[in-house]
Amino acid sequence: MSLAEIAGQRCRCGFATVAQRRRCPRCGRPMHATAWPAEGTVVSFTRLAVVPEGFAGPYNLVLVQLGKRGPKLLCWTQQEALAIGDEVLLEEDDGRYRCTVKAPA
Repeated sequence: MSLAEIAGQRCRCGFATVAQRRRCPRCGRPMHATAWPAEGTVVSFTRLAVVPEGFAGPYNLVLVQLGKRGPKLLCWTQQEALAIGDEVLLEEDDGRYRCTVKAPA
């Protein structure tokens, strides 16, 4: 399913997450609901050639930074051409996040 934004939580101290939390694990203050655009920047990735049973492979596990001050999110893609710094779009696929590299403008 294509996403417009990803729901999450943010604290005044700067901690951000896509998980639902009542209190900040860093400072203990209440968390506030927020949302980030469903796009980000590749921070790191690794190629999995041997995958768990039930998964189509090979694929990349990708760590994506959502916005400048948003959380990092783990997603996957079967695209082979991937580099740190690539801009990606995120979508939800059966409870997991899948990313695709944005086409150059």
